[in-house]
Amino acid sequence: MGTHSQNALLLPLLVAFLLILPNGGAAASGNPRSRVKYEPIVDPEDSPIRDLAEFAVRRHNKDSGDSLVLTRVLGGQQQPVWKGANYRLVIGAEVDSGAEDLYLAVVYQKPGKRFLDLAAFNLIA
Repeated sequence: MGTHSQNALLLPLLVAFLLILPNGGAAASGNPRSRVKYEPIVDPEDSPIRDLAEFAVRRHNKDSGDSLVLTRVLGGQQQPVWKGANYRLVIGAEVDSGAEDLYLAVVYQKPGKRFLDLAAFNLIA
């Protein structure tokens, strides 16, 4: 089975997994602000969300030396936190070979879009 076919089969499972876990899988801490639940992103291909995904790919490439290209944003969740928001995005990205892999990117954004930080960027499928 090709990579694209595997991705098509794994995607619904991954999104369901993220949505079923309590608090979207986020660990609760002693800080009451950290207990704010992740909420689904209604339109993952919306321009501001896609901008966050493009930032995540650019930062990952800079940090790792990879040359990934964003292909699509498949889904995600957002969590308001003190002085900003966390975004967990399931994104598709490919290298020169043209094979798309799926990644989970976690981006922190301070209000006003003036500060972004890539907290995680992991291959998931």
